Amino acid sequence: MTSTLSPGATVLAIGATGSIGRLVVDDLLHQGFAVRALVRDPGRARATLPDSVDLVRGDLASDEGLADAVAGADGIVLTHGGDPHTVDYQGVARLIEALGENRPRVALMTSMSVSVGSDVYGGVLHWKRRSERLVRAAGLPHTIVRPGWFDNETAEQTGLVFEQGDVSPLNGRRGVARSDIARTLVASLTSGAATDVTLELFAVAGDKPHDWEAAFAALDKDDAVALAGAHDPGVALADEPAEVLADIARLRA
Repeated sequence: MTSTLSPGATVLAIGATGSIGRLVVDDLLHQGFAVRALVRDPGRARATLPDSVDLVRGDLASDEGLADAVAGADGIVLTHGGDPHTVDYQGVARLIEALGENRPRVALMTSMSVSVGSDVYGGVLHWKRRSERLVRAAGLPHTIVRPGWFDNETAEQTGLVFEQGDVSPLNGRRGVARSDIARTLVASLTSGAATDVTLELFAVAGDKPHDWEAAFAALDKDDAVALAGAHDPGVALADEPAEVLADIARLRA
């Protein structure tokens, strides 16, 4: 099982051409990782991503290309988005299925308020929470980052804070810079303290972490029984739909 990653390791970026995914790719390259990207259209992606990125044609909405994309990957960063059920949830299920016995390090971006969920936007918060539960059920070494509203921070909010318990209301519109989301996801790959941790990420007045290991070490580990983030107040595992419970039972088996 892969735990922490070091420069030179191969990291698969999913959602690489998105506004946060592109920043993740840049930071991975800056940190010395070999980067692979799952893309639907390699021709269009090549115009967006650096030449050093290995492109694999595929799609989370089907199982196209997933086996090739994950082969030999030491880590995976997911910043994808799409149809809440088909992509945000089932896409993660397909990816885990494609891994077989491999257990790469995973950094998954979801959203604040997922543990409580909402029916707005096609129930995306519910399906993102359920995708988190799949990652935990599969036993993948992981960090789950739940950012606030993208780029909704104020001028004086130049620092970052990690929170747990998912208590900040969605309509509070607490923000965080896209670049800080990307940096946190990539930093988690190299941190032992970040393993099996879920956090909410917001901008605050002050400084960014200088010691990422210490920042992650202050957090509590996920609840492996409830398949939830530490101190999550939201939806109980038993209240998830039958589809989700069946997927979790299969993964745990």
